[in-house]
Amino acid sequence: MNIKLISIVATVLAVLIAIMLFMQKGNYISQAQSHYEETTSKSFKGSSQLLGFVNSGIEQNRDLWALASNAIQNVKTAKQMADLESKAFPSTKGSNSISQKTRTFSLTSDLFIVSTFANVSEDPKTQVKTLVDLQSISVDALLGNVAKPATESEEVVEE
Repeated sequence: MNIKLISIVATVLAVLIAIMLFMQKGNYISQAQSHYEETTSKSFKGSSQLLGFVNSGIEQNRDLWALASNAIQNVKTAKQMADLESKAFPSTKGSNSISQKTRTFSLTSDLFIVSTFANVSEDPKTQVKTLVDLQSISVDALLGNVAKPATESEEVVEE
């Protein structure tokens, strides 16, 4: 009877140990899965944000190139340039520098174009000065040269 009792107790203990091992193994697996999901979701979210910023910059650069290309073909005055800018980017305004005969349009500190005009025209009735005869558009910032042109202390006119 002792051997029978010992074998029953040993079998029950073996089954309990096996059950305990499977429960522990399941717990380790669920912990590993939750850690993996946490880590990869944070990494994926960060990567997605980074790609969103890159894509946004690419789209802005592309749109600014299109603006510059369209302007060099169709624009003669700073007013026409301002109208073209407001159609392409309604929330952003450029600025005129009458003394330097330039108009600067900046989307960001790194994405901007500088239009250079040949003359300054003054309306005799209102005495408002306007830049006319578009000569060139500098796209250096779009090419990676982000140094803004030096500006003197002058009156800047927003359009």
